[in-house]
Amino acid sequence: MGHALFHVRENKLELRRRSSEDMAVDGAWINKTGMVAEGLASQPYIHLDIRMPFGESVGDRQVEEALAESLGPRKDKYRIGGWHIQFVEDTNLGSNHRVFVDLIDQTAPAAGQEGMDSGLSLELAIEALGDLVATEKSEQNFQMLYGGKRFCYSLLFVNGSPFHVLRVGEAAGAKAWVRLRRHREFASGQGRNGAPPLKTYLAKGDPLWDGAAIQDLRAEAFELSGASGNGNGSAPDAKGTDTDPNTWLLHLGLAQAARQRDFAAHNRVAAEARRRNETIRTRFRFILAVGATLAVCALTSIAFWIAIHASQTQLRALKSKASAYQEQVDSIRALRFEKVRMEGAVGDLRPLWHGAMDWGSVLGAIASALPREAGIDGLTANRQPDGSTELSFRAWVRDWNQVQSIQKNLSGDHRFTGISLSEQRKDLASGVVIFHVTCKLERE
Repeated sequence: MGHALFHVRENKLELRRRSSEDMAVDGAWINKTGMVAEGLASQPYIHLDIRMPFGESVGDRQVEEALAESLGPRKDKYRIGGWHIQFVEDTNLGSNHRVFVDLIDQTAPAAGQEGMDSGLSLELAIEALGDLVATEKSEQNFQMLYGGKRFCYSLLFVNGSPFHVLRVGEAAGAKAWVRLRRHREFASGQGRNGAPPLKTYLAKGDPLWDGAAIQDLRAEAFELSGASGNGNGSAPDAKGTDTDPNTWLLHLGLAQAARQRDFAAHNRVAAEARRRNETIRTRFRFILAVGATLAVCALTSIAFWIAIHASQTQLRALKSKASAYQEQVDSIRALRFEKVRMEGAVGDLRPLWHGAMDWGSVLGAIASALPREAGIDGLTANRQPDGSTELSFRAWVRDWNQVQSIQKNLSGDHRFTGISLSEQRKDLASGVVIFHVTCKLERE
């Protein structure tokens, strides 16, 4: 049924090209596209109703048990190709889950073409197409019909999600009209007890518009302009004439389903084939990356050569100018060295000269700091490197308590700083306490 090429842009599908001719998937197509998907027609599938307690969801075990019970003696003929929950309805007995199960006939030959990344049944494409119609029409409950010259489809969309898909293996005609019309009965409650009837949507140009039974449903036309090139269902560069005028809708639904994670489990393409396609794309991207890297390196090399050539030209000009000022530079350099040497010599000089010291006043201050029965000897004065004077003498007193009074009296005079007492001992013969005093003498 031909092929179509879509481009995903801002989470929307944009139809770029379509044709009624089949496409040979080769390395060039695999390299150009991010995914090559195939729609599989007439694939076996089944809808299962599974009831679970409130708060519990359906798992693989429940689906396998329900499928075995539904197939009965035919359970060994089919295996599960993929499944997903279509609809959940809460009742007073629990939650009813409507599950779509894609089956694989183990006796039939494997379906699918070479070079495909994804192979999905057209029922999944119809479900994905229903999501697009619901978004376009802002409708939560409706019936969407699709008519063709080989088969027809009906999708019931209930409470914002696909509910049931019916495939009729007849061309658009009287038999298909009746079955498609009766399919509405699956959506229980719609159109009964005052509930609004289901709306019916049909694409423009669909063969089902000619059916009297469909006309009674007062179907409304839908047109997915956002997914086509010019808004009328065909791209500007479309080629050929489709067997069915609305075949592009199946292409659109297939592309929408192939890019959804919900339908990834239904893939019929073997993992080895998908890995082979990934290898082809990786090799192609590697070659492109190498080519782009070589081009960037070549451009960078040219840019560096131009920059080096310009730098060398400027360098030669600077050398010719520098030769004229070389003697002046040497002279200035020698003067700078001499300046640094003289600054270092001057920096080592320190002002050590001070005026005469009033030693009478200093000795008087020391004598006044001593108690009545006390004395000193061995007074020395040492000049320090920073120009200050350090005093050192030995003192003796009659009592230990008088030692602290001497330090307190000396600290009261602002000329004495850094007072320390050491080598305190008591002479047993005379009973006096002898200690050593050091302090720093500040100039007024």
